[in-house]
Amino acid sequence: MRLDLPLMPLALLDALGADDLERAGTLVPYRLPAVLAAADLGIFQLRQAQLALDSARLPWSMRAIVRRDDPQMVGYINFHGPPGVNDIAAPEAAELGWTVFPTERRRGYATEAARGLMTWATAAHGVRRFISSTTPDNAASLRVHEKLGFTATGEIVEGELIFELRR
Repeated sequence: MRLDLPLMPLALLDALGADDLERAGTLVPYRLPAVLAAADLGIFQLRQAQLALDSARLPWSMRAIVRRDDPQMVGYINFHGPPGVNDIAAPEAAELGWTVFPTERRRGYATEAARGLMTWATAAHGVRRFISSTTPDNAASLRVHEKLGFTATGEIVEGELIFELRR
C-alpha cells in the first residue's frame, strides 16, 4: 500500500475547520496541502461537531489520505458514522466518502484508500455491506465506484446516486 490512513483527532478537525493550517500542521507528522477549499472546511466542521457530541464516533470519522513516500496529505476519507448511519438507513451498512485534492487526482489514491478503509471495517467490525454516493456528473468518482465493484442501487438521495457493495 502506498498510503496511510491516520485518524484525524478532534484537535486537528478543530484547526482545519477554523482554516488554521499553521496550527493544524503542528498536530500531524505529515505535510498538509497549502490551501483547503470551502467545501473541505465544511466537512471538517461537520465531523468536528459530531465528535464533540460523541467521541465514540472517532474510529468511523475522518482519516487523512497520506502518501507514505514524502509524507503528504493528498485527500481524506471517512465513514458517515458507524454501520446504520447512511443515506438509506440500512442498519448493517457503513457509508463511505472520499476526496482527493485536485493536484493529486488520477493516481488511484481514492480507490486504494477506499479499499483500505473497507478492509479495516470488515476485519475490525465485521462490516460486509458498504454504501457510497456521488453526483451523476462526477466522472472520477463514478470510475472509483466501478473499480471497487460498487453497483448502482437506482436510488437517488439529495441529487446523489447511491451505490452499494457487499463483501
